[in-house]
Amino acid sequence: MSTHPTDGPIHDWFGLSYSNYQVLHRTLLQSMPIEWQKRMVACLTELREAFEHVPQAEVYEVKAATEHVLWEMTESQLYAAGVLVEGDGPDGPGPETRYHSAHDGRELDPHERVLLPTSDPVPHYNRGRTYIEPRFSQPSA
Repeated sequence: MSTHPTDGPIHDWFGLSYSNYQVLHRTLLQSMPIEWQKRMVACLTELREAFEHVPQAEVYEVKAATEHVLWEMTESQLYAAGVLVEGDGPDGPGPETRYHSAHDGRELDPHERVLLPTSDPVPHYNRGRTYIEPRFSQPSA
């Protein structure tokens, strides 16, 4: 068992995903009990202060989306996902079909997974007015 912090509980919590970030929804955070919120804010403050010396991006863009395999997507889904298609045959994608990201021009593999924007199912925090009742699991006896 490793004792290095990078092999600890956070690594285990992310599991086998390739996620580089954990996005936390403000509406859900604000709906948690006040004591929980205090603990969370203390941890987030401690994290921010511990890494003030590390350059950070000014802002990040987070969008709700669903994940799809590129070659299985419809023309309208590809357009919405920002994927440019060239070389389609009269019957649709074929061996000459090439997919490119409209964002950076990078060629995409047909088996690659891409994000299709969708509406966020969790309501906007609405300046702190939105509340969703948390459901806590019952402790096992």
